[in-house]
Amino acid sequence: MFKRVSASILCLDYNNKEVLIDAINKVEKAGASFIHFDVMDGKFVKNKSFDHNMVNFVKHHTNLLLDVHLMVQEPEKVVDDYISAEADLITIHYEATDNPKAILKKIKDKNILAGLAINPKTPAYKIRDIVNSGLVDVVVVMGVKPGASGQTFIPGMAEKVAEIRNYNHSVYIEIDGGVTEKNVKILRKMGANIIVSSATLFHSKNMKKTIKVLKGNDYVQRLATRFAKNKEQVD
Repeated sequence: MFKRVSASILCLDYNNKEVLIDAINKVEKAGASFIHFDVMDGKFVKNKSFDHNMVNFVKHHTNLLLDVHLMVQEPEKVVDDYISAEADLITIHYEATDNPKAILKKIKDKNILAGLAINPKTPAYKIRDIVNSGLVDVVVVMGVKPGASGQTFIPGMAEKVAEIRNYNHSVYIEIDGGVTEKNVKILRKMGANIIVSSATLFHSKNMKKTIKVLKGNDYVQRLATRFAKNKEQVD
């Protein structure tokens, strides 16, 4: 799977619409695939951010896919708002609801990509059955404790990516939080193929170059895969 970058607006002064639009336009031109919305309710996590109205606003100012990460308690109570806002990917937290499968099915029934997020303290095996249920398009592995931008990556989360990749080789794995140009290579190697970036990307002096670093060199990856297949045929 080719790697994609999801640009999180959490580090921006997102209430300043001019600043927000300018940043989104720049990151779109630089080659991002998604705009990432960290929706926080002050209950599931301490901080509060924005709601579906922000998704609605951004929808009219970009052609990028809208990646909504619901860090909210009981996401079943608000998921309809984000479906109506025409999000392209809606992720709920395993820890935030008693019936994640029902919400994931509701999302998929609307032809929207369904994501399941897992907190750092939650063992990967807890979500194994759901990941293999056919209801999950994207697994979001939190690299930090959810709730704030700019945290340091927690050791052991790269191994959690690898464990989930071992459960399912076709699901997308998104790594969210603490990703830098220094640790992204090992995260890709472990199986992450959607890279969430906030401050690293938006505070970069060269967004295009930063996105290339985060994504890795897909052209080289394609050549290597083709070479391996050709070698197998010859052998």
